[in-house]
Amino acid sequence: MIPRLSLRLPQGSDGLPVASAREARIARTLAAVATAWFFLVAAWEMLGPVLNGHWASTASMGIIAENMLRWGIPGPVWEYTEARPGPELYYCHHPWGIFWVTAFVMKIVGRHDVVCRLAAILISGATPPLLYAIGRSIWRPAAGAAAAVGFVVLPITLSFASFNALEVPLMFWSLLAIYGSVRLVQTWRRKWLFVSAIGLVMALHADWPAFVLAGQWLGFGLVRGYLGGRRFFGPLHERRYAELWITWAVLSVLTGVLYLAIFQKAGKLGDLLSVYGSRSAGNAIPLSAVLTSRRYWIELSFTPIAILLGKIAAVVCVLRLLLTRAEVELAPLLVLGMATFQYIVFKQGADIHVFWPHAFAAYFALAMGALVATLAPAAGALARRVRRMPAGSTFEGGLVALGVLLVPLVFVLRDGVPAALYARQTGGRFNEKGNLIDSDGDKTVFLRWLASRIPPDATAFLHESMHATWAQVWSLGGRVVKVNQPVPAGPLPGRDGVYVMDSRYAPEAQLAAVAKRFHVTAVGPFWAVSPREMFAPIDAYVFEEREPSALEWMFVSATEPVRTIVPDAYATWEARVHWDQEAAPPAEPPRTFEQKRIAHNVAVTQGDAARAEALFAEITRELRPIGAAYEDGSEIVGASYRTGVRPRLDLFVRASGPLAPGTTLAVRSRVTARAPLSTTMADPTTRDVGFPLVVPVERMRKGFLYVDPVTIVKRPGAEVFHAALLGRGKSMKLARPAGANAIEVLRLD
Repeated sequence: MIPRLSLRLPQGSDGLPVASAREARIARTLAAVATAWFFLVAAWEMLGPVLNGHWASTASMGIIAENMLRWGIPGPVWEYTEARPGPELYYCHHPWGIFWVTAFVMKIVGRHDVVCRLAAILISGATPPLLYAIGRSIWRPAAGAAAAVGFVVLPITLSFASFNALEVPLMFWSLLAIYGSVRLVQTWRRKWLFVSAIGLVMALHADWPAFVLAGQWLGFGLVRGYLGGRRFFGPLHERRYAELWITWAVLSVLTGVLYLAIFQKAGKLGDLLSVYGSRSAGNAIPLSAVLTSRRYWIELSFTPIAILLGKIAAVVCVLRLLLTRAEVELAPLLVLGMATFQYIVFKQGADIHVFWPHAFAAYFALAMGALVATLAPAAGALARRVRRMPAGSTFEGGLVALGVLLVPLVFVLRDGVPAALYARQTGGRFNEKGNLIDSDGDKTVFLRWLASRIPPDATAFLHESMHATWAQVWSLGGRVVKVNQPVPAGPLPGRDGVYVMDSRYAPEAQLAAVAKRFHVTAVGPFWAVSPREMFAPIDAYVFEEREPSALEWMFVSATEPVRTIVPDAYATWEARVHWDQEAAPPAEPPRTFEQKRIAHNVAVTQGDAARAEALFAEITRELRPIGAAYEDGSEIVGASYRTGVRPRLDLFVRASGPLAPGTTLAVRSRVTARAPLSTTMADPTTRDVGFPLVVPVERMRKGFLYVDPVTIVKRPGAEVFHAALLGRGKSMKLARPAGANAIEVLRLD
């Protein structure tokens, strides 16, 4: 005879499901381990500079917080101004709660990079124990542990644990609102009403999807409490339930009206509606086609295993709600509804932002708790039969079910850990749909070095070649920054202004004009000009790099070398020669490999063929030969691959002379196979990874040896890299090897 299995444990006097002490102890331990792991991931690189990619938006949080404190304004303004900004500059696309929280953190900590992340780090660290508490309250301790573990293994949660944007606080505060309401209906104690209210009001001030969450529960609560739902779900505490429903309704309405009034007064309500109209554009496209187009991002963020478990759990959660008639079973479905609304309705946002489905992680976590709670009765019955235990034993089922679920979650973690590193290396952009991704790590070091050398009230003017981001503005120390500025014809407005360019992306004619009229300080590819300064030949500096120490790797940077800016006579000579300035050859012998390359060019300029060939032979002995010779005489000589926290492939090119404008050394990569033991599909995107040369191709000199440093951000799986000289977008004709268009320069497994 098969015993009847109950899907829910009996409740104790505290309203919590009754479970064995052993299950509770093991579940708490597992939840504590999950919390510690996730907090360490969130705290990883917490003291380091804010870099490019999606991370740059967290720098805007610091800018906004600084403006709020500096000018005493309630609204977010994400650019530095010379005078108190008015409401016309307020950012009115989202609620303002996350900005107020960041301003509060800055008030305590001061202006530091950690301010841009600290709120997210603390909230992320608190999310696993909150999930455990919810799972423990609704189902059992083992279910709570499953919820905590399920959350901290997902690639998307590990990747964006310190991302101080909308989703991290949205999930935490929404879960706190749910937790308070669950405990209220279990105990009918008013303190849980306050917990739920705090969670809801903070969630409503975090992002708009919280209003969807509130609307779902208010609709359910109306049916459950007052439109016949009591016959299905059972009796309730009339006063407490009414207080809960009224509290959620009043908070939702007041918060919504508050923002509508503020945005209307600032003249931004129409802008808000326009933005969300554009973000929901394209909804006529079939959902299946949309999901197919995002397949790689979805699998990379969740893995196929987690996606399958989530789909199964959705059905299980609906059945549990109907079979148990316990309204607390609604919790994962509320989060699922909120996440689905955001992901499907705002299509354009999801097409651009890889983190858009982040809120599904909270659903997945609760869904894992529901799966354990569902498997536990059958697992317990089987375990008791196999081990011949008394019928009253309760701990085995929960622990066995938890153990079974941990197996697929380990495989999810296998993809989650490399995804977290991949996210840090790419600024949270992952493959960026094939576009070039630059961390701006060297650019950030340069801008901070520059900021320390100019007066605090100096204005920074950035040329469009800098591809300005909030991270760059933040790195300049809180001063006014003007972006996309034309090349100065004379003194800049303001006192002690500085003008900045990136020589890799600026037109040759503009660089020539600046080099001819001003004193340029060049740090790698970056040029700084003080137009009030007298003309002088270029002074060049270089980045000296070393690997971070263990503590630096953990708290400052695990994905960028430690860089120091130092003057370099060889770099100065080469810059001056290319821009037709008087240049004396360096007196000291070359110390570094880069200086040896430039010494070769010095010998070419001096007509010392023997020394040039000797240096060329020394250099090429340390390279992997490529020997891709083009019919115009240009040649990709060889390559050098350097491992470390920021792997780099240096491609060496011997020039035939000036090349036609628009000629580029293109480097692209493709993934040929997915990673071992990974369930995530191989990235189907061909990606650009090469940067333009520091010296414009129109300025290249015959016989000179040039180096193109290519940052290698390896994608999961086996990846192959090819290079080719392109003229006007088409491959230049190779003399050897014949018939090849692009040459393989690197292969990584």
